[in-house]
Amino acid sequence: MRIFPVHFKTGSLDLDAIVTSSEAADRFKVEMVTGEPDPIILKRSEDGSWLVENPGGRRLSPECYQNIGTAISEHLKNTA
Repeated sequence: MRIFPVHFKTGSLDLDAIVTSSEAADRFKVEMVTGEPDPIILKRSEDGSWLVENPGGRRLSPECYQNIGTAISEHLKNTA
């Protein structure tokens, strides 16, 4: 399990989140730094695509979830 911060955009907003990865680094819990109670749960498939298992408490566009997935992938690539 790894915990790390990510920064992503949604519309005109820049947001920060804390990500907790599973041991296999295929599932990710994304919690906003504001401490919202319902985290986003994303799953990365073997082909690199992202599936939203739990959208969390905010209403976000599909593009925003992709932005979060991209931020996670970039972080993992840069720390490997």
